[in-house]
Amino acid sequence: MSVEIAELPEFKLAGLAFAGPFPMLGEEMPRIWADFLRREAELGGERRLRYGVSLQQHGGIMLECIAAPLDDLNTLPAGMVALRIPARRYAIFTHVGPMTAVQASYLEAFRALEESGLQLDREAPRLERYDSRFIPTVDEAQRAANAYDILLPLA
Repeated sequence: MSVEIAELPEFKLAGLAFAGPFPMLGEEMPRIWADFLRREAELGGERRLRYGVSLQQHGGIMLECIAAPLDDLNTLPAGMVALRIPARRYAIFTHVGPMTAVQASYLEAFRALEESGLQLDREAPRLERYDSRFIPTVDEAQRAANAYDILLPLA
């Protein structure tokens, strides 16, 4: 797996979140996706990009969010969370295939990062960037043509 490096500017997101232990993600994230897709129009405008934001908390608790860019966080719809993603450097990898294979893509990305001598910033959020190549898992979890970018924050 090749490593692409990019410097992204700060951007703002709004969406729905789940906080809980890692094993619960498989059960909760399809529900979060379904709720977000149902409410996404509340953010206004046409959405071309969506993001998954992942942050591991102490004690194995994960904070996961499905969100979309929003210029003005003062217009946040009720029940949604606002996230400000700071400018930083990312290693970018692309996952291709069904969601059931994403863990293998992450392991391969971490291995490629290590082999390249780059260091992951474990305190910063990891991002997944979904564009038109991705159909959310609520539609078809086994969709072999799914593709999206995995953005790993660099130290």
